[in-house]
Amino acid sequence: MLRSSFRSTEQPCDFGYTVAFTHTVTLCDASVLSIKRPNTIPQETDRLDPLFYLPRKGLLEFKRAQVIFDRGQPSAGLYLVVEGRVKVSSVVDDGSLSLIDIHTVDEFFGESGLLGPVNRAQTASAMDDALLMAWTTAEIEALIERQPTLGTALVQVMVERCLDFKERLQSFALEKTPGRVARSLLRFAGRVGEPQADGSVRIPPLTHQAIAEYVGTSREIVTSQMNFLRQRGYLTYSRKGINIYPDPLREYLQGEARNAEK
Repeated sequence: MLRSSFRSTEQPCDFGYTVAFTHTVTLCDASVLSIKRPNTIPQETDRLDPLFYLPRKGLLEFKRAQVIFDRGQPSAGLYLVVEGRVKVSSVVDDGSLSLIDIHTVDEFFGESGLLGPVNRAQTASAMDDALLMAWTTAEIEALIERQPTLGTALVQVMVERCLDFKERLQSFALEKTPGRVARSLLRFAGRVGEPQADGSVRIPPLTHQAIAEYVGTSREIVTSQMNFLRQRGYLTYSRKGINIYPDPLREYLQGEARNAEK
C-alpha cells in the first residue's frame, strides 16, 4: 500500500482516473480493499450493485470528527465508505444539526452533490477514522453515459433510501419519543448489527447525543429511555457497543402500539 498527500484539485491515481478532492489519499491495489463486489454480471432480476460498475479510486483518509463536506464546501459528487463510519446532518433554521443518517462500510452518501451548484445545508463528518472513495459529479455522469445500468443501480439505492426515510417519517408522526428511540436501535441492528451467541445483535457504540439528533429529541430524554430499556432487559450497552435483543424489543413496540390504540 502506498500513501501520498496532495493538494492539487486534479491529480492522477493508480487506477487511471483523476481525483478532484483535497485530502490525504491512500493509493492501493484493488485486491486489498474490503469492498464487496459481485464476481458475476448481475441478472435482470437482481438488485443491481453500483460497485459492479464503478471504478476503483484512490482512498481519501479522514480522522475522527473531521469534516468531509459542509455548507461552505458542499459535496462534489458521490462518496463510498470503505472503512469507518460517517454521519450526515442537516442544518436547521436555528443553526442546530439534525442527524440525517449514519453510513457504514459499503454505503454511499453525499448524493446531494449530484444536484449541482445549489444551496445544500448538509454537513458530513467522520465518526471514526475513515477511508472513503469519491467520484465527482462529472465522473458519475460520464460513467452513466457509457454504462446506463449504473444509473439504474444508483436509482435503486436512492429509492431504497427514500422508502427508509418514509418509515422514519411515519415513526415521527405516529410514535412517541420512547418508541422512536427503540425503532432507531432496531434499524441500526438490522443494518450493521452482528449476531451474538446469546441472541442479541451488537452494533457499534452510539452516543446518546447522536441518537437524540437522529430521533429529534434531547440527549437527556434518550439517556432516560436507554436506561429504561436496559433495566427491562431489551439491551445492554458500554463504550464498546450496544447489544440489542431484537425480538423482545419488537414485542415492546407492539405492546406500546396496542396501548396507544386503547
